Amino acid sequence: MKKGAVWKHLVPGLLIAGAALYLTYRKTDPEALLGALREMQWPVLALVLPPLVLSYMFRILRWRKLLSPIGRVSSSDAAGPLITGFFVNTLLPGRVGEILRALLLSRRTGLSRAGSFGTVVLARIFDGLTLAAMTLVVLAVLWGRLDGTTRLGLAAAGLMYIAVLAMLVSLRRFRERSARALSAPLRWVGLGSLALKAEKIFISFSEGLEILRDWRDTLKVSIYSILVWGTLTLSVIPVFRAMHMHMLWYYPVLILVLAGLGMLIPTPAGAGTVHGALVLVLPGLIGISQESTRVLALIFHTTQFMPVIIVGLLVAVREGVTASQVSRIAENEDEMVIPDDGPHGRD
Repeated sequence: MKKGAVWKHLVPGLLIAGAALYLTYRKTDPEALLGALREMQWPVLALVLPPLVLSYMFRILRWRKLLSPIGRVSSSDAAGPLITGFFVNTLLPGRVGEILRALLLSRRTGLSRAGSFGTVVLARIFDGLTLAAMTLVVLAVLWGRLDGTTRLGLAAAGLMYIAVLAMLVSLRRFRERSARALSAPLRWVGLGSLALKAEKIFISFSEGLEILRDWRDTLKVSIYSILVWGTLTLSVIPVFRAMHMHMLWYYPVLILVLAGLGMLIPTPAGAGTVHGALVLVLPGLIGISQESTRVLALIFHTTQFMPVIIVGLLVAVREGVTASQVSRIAENEDEMVIPDDGPHGRD
């Protein structure tokens, strides 16, 4: 069993996470940190779980809707692959969890892998667009407090997501022409065979974009995306309450936007980079101390990701996912080649 591909993904992420955590917490007073943790209302943090669970329920419903043009999928068939994919993504940066999600669904339902993968990517794009809308809310509320670099970064992130959505719409509407245009840069540099392979992948991938054909279905997916992020926003509120912190209505939105920016740097579960983004930006925007922000970042990150890791591990075991399977997916991810280990994915 080759594990080089997994370590290729994992080691750089761990190094970045370690460096980011050190830079974020190197000046932390241990006594102050322990004091803040002792004063925490720990039972209140349990209130994070209901909206967090709801957010994943809405993700499952959205994925079913995205899959509807290529096949009917039940919630039970969609839930296992989705949760397993998110679990793997918390450990390995990159697309490994997304590809695994498409593989598991394909095995359960017989749907094409590329088509399933197309719906996974499209779901992520809708996440990005919703987060971009939330970013615009933050920009509107806090415009006067942001420096030019922060404004430019937030605006660029929003424009990037819109540009990607435009590319996907083009790929859905003009499959062959768009696929040729997207693979053209490879031809320009003399990689004709790779360009041909990429073109075939783009055309196959476009199967998962059929939901964009009907504006009403697109609207329903958009509503599900709003519900996903709306419930995630609600899941942040108990963290403020548990820390006895004053909170304005846009604080949870701001935290999710900053966490999303931190997640752009690939580390396992956003460790270090999410903490760093919050500690770097949050004190200057809402006037809380860096010590309080460090505690807030720690509790927010733990409550958001630890339930996914625990539940995801259990579901992955039930789905029969093995380390060797994940390794082979990591080895072949650039070509979207998903290995098949039989009906249960075991060696």
